[in-house]
Amino acid sequence: MSSEPKQRETAYRIFANVPQLIMDQDIEQVIGVLERGLADQSGPDVRLAALKASTAYLSSADKQTRAEASRLMSPALQTLVNLPSSSLAAFLQALIPLATSEPYLFRPHLQSLLAFLSPLLLLSYPPNRDATGTETTGATSEGASAKSETDARDEARLSALELLVTLTEASPNSAQACPGWVPDLVRCCLEGMAQITGELEDWAANDPSHEVDDDEDYSRAYEESLDRSAVALGGAAILPSVFQYVPDMLNSNDWQQRHAGLMAISCVAEGTAPVLQKDIGIVIQLILPLFNDSHPRVRHSACHCIGQLCTDMEGAIQSNFAEQVLRALIPLLHAPEPRVHSHAAAGLVNFCTGASSSTITPYLDDIIKGLLSMLNSSSKPYVQNQALTTLAMVADAAQKSFKKYYPALMPIVLAVLKNANTKDLRVLRCRAMECGGLMATAVGKEMFKSDAGDFADTLLQIQNQVNEPDDPTIPYLNATWAKVAQVMKADFTPYLQFVMPPLLRAASLKPEMSILSEDENLDGNSDWQTVRVGAQRVGIRTAVLEEKLNAFDIIIIHCGTLGSNFVDYVAPVLEICLPNLRYVYHEGVQEDAATLIPMLLACGKSVITPTVLHTVFTELLAAITAETEFGVLSSLYRSVSEALMVAGIDNLTPQLAEGITKATQNHLQTLAERRRKRADYLQSEDAIDIEELKEDMGLMEELEEFALEEMNSLIKILDPNHALLVAIGSVKELGVTSNFYSEDNAPTP
Repeated sequence: MSSEPKQRETAYRIFANVPQLIMDQDIEQVIGVLERGLADQSGPDVRLAALKASTAYLSSADKQTRAEASRLMSPALQTLVNLPSSSLAAFLQALIPLATSEPYLFRPHLQSLLAFLSPLLLLSYPPNRDATGTETTGATSEGASAKSETDARDEARLSALELLVTLTEASPNSAQACPGWVPDLVRCCLEGMAQITGELEDWAANDPSHEVDDDEDYSRAYEESLDRSAVALGGAAILPSVFQYVPDMLNSNDWQQRHAGLMAISCVAEGTAPVLQKDIGIVIQLILPLFNDSHPRVRHSACHCIGQLCTDMEGAIQSNFAEQVLRALIPLLHAPEPRVHSHAAAGLVNFCTGASSSTITPYLDDIIKGLLSMLNSSSKPYVQNQALTTLAMVADAAQKSFKKYYPALMPIVLAVLKNANTKDLRVLRCRAMECGGLMATAVGKEMFKSDAGDFADTLLQIQNQVNEPDDPTIPYLNATWAKVAQVMKADFTPYLQFVMPPLLRAASLKPEMSILSEDENLDGNSDWQTVRVGAQRVGIRTAVLEEKLNAFDIIIIHCGTLGSNFVDYVAPVLEICLPNLRYVYHEGVQEDAATLIPMLLACGKSVITPTVLHTVFTELLAAITAETEFGVLSSLYRSVSEALMVAGIDNLTPQLAEGITKATQNHLQTLAERRRKRADYLQSEDAIDIEELKEDMGLMEELEEFALEEMNSLIKILDPNHALLVAIGSVKELGVTSNFYSEDNAPTP
């Protein structure tokens, strides 16, 4: 080993980036080298490089080697002690990938890790001491400002929290079993959520549709951590700790505490809904007084909280607490602060999504009045956008009850569509399209038909003006055309000549892709999606996939709505669908193509020839034979069954029927082998966190069960007494999630 620290650091960096270099070496020698690096006293740089090399080695090793090398965990975690504040975050971040992939390695160390991190996580602890009082972080380096020390501590605190949340997600049972883990994690999140440093004036002036401010970024990291923890742990594990603090926070004199208490409820709602719902009446009573809070940010978070509850407990809130919720939200539509009345309108969207017409109708006068006030009196685009979005959702929920308001509102929507023609008003125009389409759907053809021509002509003008790739108009246009078609039905047929060509072009799009090397990572880039095609990793632009899928979705609506009036487009759509049955870059496109085929056969009975039918069934068989994803297989088998019901089984040749039988046999053999391997693994010594494994396997088996049901349906059509029906039943019985436990290996309560 070199006497020069820089050379030692370089060597460990190489091991971290290319762990394969040491995989075939003697394990004792490798561990010895890594341990010396982890204990290096020349400075934190060498120890950090050694820590990254150690985690890379443990992540890349096989099971036996990893088990022998697990003793590296103690010296690896010991590197966290006595670090300068400026270095601690980097060391904590170096542990996160290992916590994600191999969380069980941390299990023997969770208690000591929590004891070390608690002083960093919790504001009430002395800042530089561990649970035993031993100093854990170095003093501020000479010349460092108090601000830089605070920034370093904040970064380290967020890194420590991310490590705890990652371990919680990766192994929730272990986290729950560690005393103090969940309470400290919750407390850290709640304290961080209450640290809001920005000025009220800045918040009020900020457009919420743009990036959040720095102070919101900081507190939002804690909100996201609490959300993730709740999803991982569930209500029974996390809610007692949350509600140990939340009631007092909501009654605090400090507005930041009240704000954080409300946001805490909204953060845990998704992950804890089944448990939280049992006491939701009590929770709502805690929230309601804060709609009248003196601080606008608290009223804003009250709207957010109730909206989140309406989404996560959809139906239960709307059915049981409509009066309380609406009497709290509606007055805030007239709040003096634009961000508050805009968020009140957003909360109404969440409520309307799960509300019946009878629930919303008694409040329509007040709701429409408030939304019109926002639309007509506000100069802020985000407020007008939200008013139109909420108006659309109110119309959708109210349905026929909305007829009273339609004559006054449709002219306003048409005026926006015709006049919002500058780039900065594109979003407003899109929201107006959405609103007009849903209003038309709500009131029906008879009331809408007097405006239908003007509305459709306006859409055509807008469609002809779209010429920039970043224009968000196209998806809204497509969806609005579909709504108009659903209302006008056969009367919409003349517009297909304008609507279908761009849809056909979009559905025919080829993927924009790049072949990736194994070490290239696009996970942080939302513009690209990574898929594996054979032995290659491929990056694909998500915008193209989304545009293609959207086109297929809309074509399904037009085909289903117009029936035989769609006949002129059966051939070109069918020509696009068949090759997309094997579109390996997006399962949604494959499933849409499979869904469309029997619909097209039904629409085009007058033009579909035996030759076309033979081609269709040949392509479906080829797709079934090649497909490996059981979610897609369900759609393919269902497509064949429905196509046979439309075209008649006489149009399936014996050769194709035999091909379907053979492909089904192969899929059953593959699935049986998968299920046996799962069962064997669950009962092997290598199995860790069996309950979590069973949950993951249950999701896989759910998709498989759908495929088995569709296989069963198709084989019955071919032959009600086919021998494969027994085989399908046998494979179903191999499911590990329903049959793994017996009396001998049942878990102890």
